[in-house]
Amino acid sequence: LKLAYTGVRRIGRRIAEWIDQSNQYIENMNLFNASMGEYAKQAQDYAEKVGDLVGIDPGQWMRNQGVFMTLATGFGVAGDRAYVMSQQLTQLGYDLSSFFNLPFEEAMQKLQSGISGELEPLRRLGYDLSQARLKAIALKLGIDETFNSMTQAEKAQLRYYAIMEQVTTAHGDMARTLNAPANQLRVLKAQVSICARELGNVFIPILNAMLPALIAVA
Repeated sequence: LKLAYTGVRRIGRRIAEWIDQSNQYIENMNLFNASMGEYAKQAQDYAEKVGDLVGIDPGQWMRNQGVFMTLATGFGVAGDRAYVMSQQLTQLGYDLSSFFNLPFEEAMQKLQSGISGELEPLRRLGYDLSQARLKAIALKLGIDETFNSMTQAEKAQLRYYAIMEQVTTAHGDMARTLNAPANQLRVLKAQVSICARELGNVFIPILNAMLPALIAVA
């Protein structure tokens, strides 16, 4: 009886993990669709294409692109430019993860911090977003406006330009080194996550049917 009870508990925990993966995907899609707006369909098609080619989890890609889009539009960047920035920064996050052997989420968080104006996270990877560097880039681009007088949208785009100018070595590293063991393990982990999510989707209708009764009992 004890063995049977332990087995049932383990199966229950596993199913709960699958359902949790499915729920996370639903929440990620809500964030993605709300933040991307009119660009959601083409952005989703691109994420799924990258997922097919490289083996990453499109749901994870879309969550991170949604966060970048929210940041960019929050700073006042125009929609079309914000869309391009969000797509390129998401792609860069995977390249930095591969190049520096970082977890995907850590690389994304460093880029999110950088585009928001925090210096330290990207500085640890060797990228400079200091005000002096941004002023020098602005002068090189022929921008006479002082950094302090720029709008938040202009500052965000200048940081984006500064990041892209410095990451040339890392750019495309995920695709170049896809067959390396570290990247193959990342792909395997992504595929396991997708599999768990699909299994969770099977139990979601059952859970939806049971929850009202369980809530009423509680």
